Amino acid sequence: MNSQFKILIAACGLVGMGMLLQLALITFGLSATTIVIAISALLLIIWLHHIFCKEKRVPMQLFRALANGDHTLGLPDSHPLRQDFRGAQAQMQAAQLAAEQQIQFINAVFSHMDLAMLICDDQGQIIEQSAAVTKQLGLKVEHLDAIANNNPKIVEFIKNTSKNSRQTFSWQKNELHDTLYIQVSTLWIQAKLYKVITLQSIKEQLNAKEQDAYKQLTKVLTHEVANSITPLTSMAQTCIALLPDSLSFDEEEDKQDLHLALSTLASRSAHLSEFIQEFRKLSSLPAPQLATVELGELLKNIKQLFCLQHTNVTFIIEASDNTLCVLDTNQIEQVLINLCKNAVEALEIGDQTAPKVTLKVLKNDDDKLCVDIIDNGPGITEQAQTMMFVPFFTTKQQGSGIGLSLSRQIMLQHGGELLYLSQPQGACFRCVFG
Repeated sequence: MNSQFKILIAACGLVGMGMLLQLALITFGLSATTIVIAISALLLIIWLHHIFCKEKRVPMQLFRALANGDHTLGLPDSHPLRQDFRGAQAQMQAAQLAAEQQIQFINAVFSHMDLAMLICDDQGQIIEQSAAVTKQLGLKVEHLDAIANNNPKIVEFIKNTSKNSRQTFSWQKNELHDTLYIQVSTLWIQAKLYKVITLQSIKEQLNAKEQDAYKQLTKVLTHEVANSITPLTSMAQTCIALLPDSLSFDEEEDKQDLHLALSTLASRSAHLSEFIQEFRKLSSLPAPQLATVELGELLKNIKQLFCLQHTNVTFIIEASDNTLCVLDTNQIEQVLINLCKNAVEALEIGDQTAPKVTLKVLKNDDDKLCVDIIDNGPGITEQAQTMMFVPFFTTKQQGSGIGLSLSRQIMLQHGGELLYLSQPQGACFRCVFG
């Protein structure tokens, strides 16, 4: 509203007041002083009401400005709320800045921490998660239902937890079997329940404990058995040498039976000694001597070795050129020989018209380099699959039960894994390199 318009309104008001004053003098016979006082009182009341409404709107504007983050609202320097407004404004700015810094700090911690951590509400909706969750589980988690698709027992455990709890669960990540140690903590914020969940793979620790247990068992068994077998072998051989040719029995067959018994005892004792020496490899496997190797050339050497001995089996290599891997050549060759030997033996007991073994180099879903040994034989039974990596276990009459266990230990020492992959026909062993 400009000044000219204000002057016009004031002039109109004065004219109106003059007319009202003249009308009152004529109609009611009131004195001019009384009318002026009444009008002045009325104007004072209107002015005070205007001032009150104006001042009443100031706090509302101030609070609205603070709530909306509007820092442009100005007040006169003499206004009593000016200093308080500036103080409240500064405190709110500082609190907002501190909250933003805290959020950035939490996000930075979540993005850099190696531990898989989730924060969810009581409905299972994920509020926050670390970058390690996707790497650990192999999937993006927006809700706990995503975990239930793999192992519903985990979600049941989390939802039923009302206090701090921990438990281990199995987890299938692509072709890899894993064991997760899950810890759940609960907290209340503004009367709302939240759960903090950490997930940690303990497969490597379990494998290490398992291998240590096997090594200790192997040391004890080989020591005790060797102490008994070695003198038996020596005594049997000595007895055979001490038998004189002139020794006579009532029956000639008795002499032959004695000689056969001693020879068998010496032979079996020697065989057991050789078995013990082989079994000691499980407890005395040296650390791998790593070097960069071209996998295609390594597989060609394995193929040539078996092609000369098994001409009826077709060996196929599927590998790209210049596929390099860091490994111990001697130890990995031993693994591949064991696996190819098992594949050939499986083909010999099958009825395949075209027995075939395929050595394939590939990368799995985790972008790790792998070698698959695939045959088209009868495959492996489910019962054997659960026990085949346990030392001493074998389905062969002349087997020792050491080959697969030793091969798996070699792969573990390379930071990898030896897996069995089920398929419609035949068997497939996968060597995963770390």
